[in-house]
Amino acid sequence: MAREAGLLGQLRRIAAAVEVLPEVKEHLEQLDTHVSEMSAEVTRMRQGVDALGGQVNELNGNVEGLDDHFEGMRLEIRGLDVHMSDLKGLLGPLNAIGRLGDRIRGG
Repeated sequence: MAREAGLLGQLRRIAAAVEVLPEVKEHLEQLDTHVSEMSAEVTRMRQGVDALGGQVNELNGNVEGLDDHFEGMRLEIRGLDVHMSDLKGLLGPLNAIGRLGDRIRGG
C-alpha cells in the first residue's frame, strides 16, 4: 500500500508538472516570435553597416592625397606670414593717422 501511495504521489507530481506545459508552450512561442523579429532587425542593421562601410571606403578614396595638398598649403601660408608682418608694419602709420582723426573729431 505504501508503494501505491508512493506511485500515486509521483503521478500527482507528474500531473501537476504537466499542467504548466501549455503556459510554457505559450512563452516559447512568444520567445520564438521575438527572436525572429530580432533576427530580421539584425539583418537590416548588417545591411546598413555594410552600406556605410562602402561609403567610408569611397570617401577614403576621394580624400586620398589631401594630406600632401594641405602640407603644401601650410608651407605656402607660412611664407605669407612674413608678407603679413611687412604689411602690418606699412599700415601702422595709417592706423596712427586714423586715431589722430578720431581725436580731432572729438572721439
